[in-house]
Amino acid sequence: IKSFEKMPNMPDLMAHELQQTPSASDVMNLKDMLEASEVEAEAKKREEKLKLANEIFEDTQAKDDEENLDSWLAEVQEKDKMLRKASEIKKVVPTDKLPPVRNAGKKERRIQEGPSDVEQEKGKQEKRVPTKKNQKYYSYDYFKEWDKFDVDQELERIEKEEKQREEFKGFSKAAVDFSAEEVHDPNKTYNVESMSSLERRMAAQREKEKGNECMKCGEINAALAYYSKALELRPGDHLVLGNRAQAYIGIKCFYQAEIDCDQALAIDKTYTKARYRRAVAKAEQGKREEAIADLEVVLAEQPDNKAAASLLETTRKKLAKKKEEERRKKEEEEERKQYEAAPRRKIEILEDSDEDEEEGDDGLDSKALQQAREAIKAKEEREKKEKEERAKKAESEDKESALLKKKAEERLLQLGEARREKAEGNDKFKAKDLKGAEACYSRALTVISDATDKEMLHEKCLVLSNRALIHIQLKRFTQAEADCTAAIEANGSWAKAHHRRGVARAQLGDLGGALNDLEKAIKLEPDSSSTLDEIRRVKQLQTKQRQQQQQQQ
Repeated sequence: IKSFEKMPNMPDLMAHELQQTPSASDVMNLKDMLEASEVEAEAKKREEKLKLANEIFEDTQAKDDEENLDSWLAEVQEKDKMLRKASEIKKVVPTDKLPPVRNAGKKERRIQEGPSDVEQEKGKQEKRVPTKKNQKYYSYDYFKEWDKFDVDQELERIEKEEKQREEFKGFSKAAVDFSAEEVHDPNKTYNVESMSSLERRMAAQREKEKGNECMKCGEINAALAYYSKALELRPGDHLVLGNRAQAYIGIKCFYQAEIDCDQALAIDKTYTKARYRRAVAKAEQGKREEAIADLEVVLAEQPDNKAAASLLETTRKKLAKKKEEERRKKEEEEERKQYEAAPRRKIEILEDSDEDEEEGDDGLDSKALQQAREAIKAKEEREKKEKEERAKKAESEDKESALLKKKAEERLLQLGEARREKAEGNDKFKAKDLKGAEACYSRALTVISDATDKEMLHEKCLVLSNRALIHIQLKRFTQAEADCTAAIEANGSWAKAHHRRGVARAQLGDLGGALNDLEKAIKLEPDSSSTLDEIRRVKQLQTKQRQQQQQQQ
């Protein structure tokens, strides 16, 4: 406090003046003033200590020893505190008679930081967007806004946009590509012989990554150069060979792509991408049968590969079309050869003479003409027969699909009826109407008695298992065992069927068979507490049975 009293009087600043950014000279002056005040306060404190020491000690040596002086002052202050505390305990002065604390009535002076409350409220009002309720529209505001509109500036902007649009039309969407010479300078290349294996591997990885980036950008020639350089550094990399094959496909060099894929598959037969790319290259070269073989292998390894499935379907259609064209051309060629091989004779045409009706205008005799007509007729009959066969085949396929659809609809109806009867039986079982529940389950089994598919067999297993439970509760253990056996035949993974058959066999006295069924049930459903309890009960019965047998012996 005393150090601040020594400081020169600072002007009383307003809030907006404190918000202004101070200059560097002002900051330095304020810093110097604070440091000077601290030094002055420290010197004054030291002078007070020395003055107190001079009054108490006469020895100058003790005055100079500041450490002893500090420790002595600390001790004195501690004793003074203890004495004051003891005196306050002995003599308690009433609080109403104590003199007032100096400056207690004055409020602490606060220096504002940031904008004042008035300025904050003003900023909120400026940011507040007027709603439709309190927003007013005036006709003169509309015309005032039009007065601010600069027509020349808007026309200039429109012309500039049209000019840019015309310039953009001339741009090509294809990425700028580079040749191999532009990518790799022949005079500046890797010295492969002097590189270690690690250096070659790292350099090949860099070249491969560059090629991948070029492929993403559409720079296929540059990617080919990078992949080739990577293979020069590391020849046995099947991944780079596959990537270069894709680049060759991109520039329609399908033969080179096929060679790269062959090399990649020779290194790694499980490289599916290389096999697919080889199929693409072979299909484009017209080797459709080989492409189909590769695509079938790809789909066997990756059944969800939609690209391979689509290409396989397209290739098969093209191959079938090609075979049909070859067959038609072969037939036409045979007919042409047969026509050319037919015997001919020279005839002399006279103006007044009539030609024999059996001779044709093309020089064929009657026998050759008849053979040609028969060949044409045979061709027409063959085409008609093929057309009829195709129609019959399509009709049979339609009938078969209609029959399958009808069977599927009937199956769904049967399944729905069985589930409805089962649900009704479950409700009656919960209501403890065992006879009614048994009737519902029997009707459900009648509906799905000839079940063959997995879903209906599972439903049959559930109904049989539920009816077996009713038989157990009605003490009909033989019928319960039969129903559980049928349920297990329908679905052997249903744990409740094994459990209930075990319960029925235990009641019938077949403890060994019951224990086997219960162990199968606990394997299928390990958390079943009822099955564990039943296993313990059957084991206890077996123990008692053994003891009785031993006693009888």
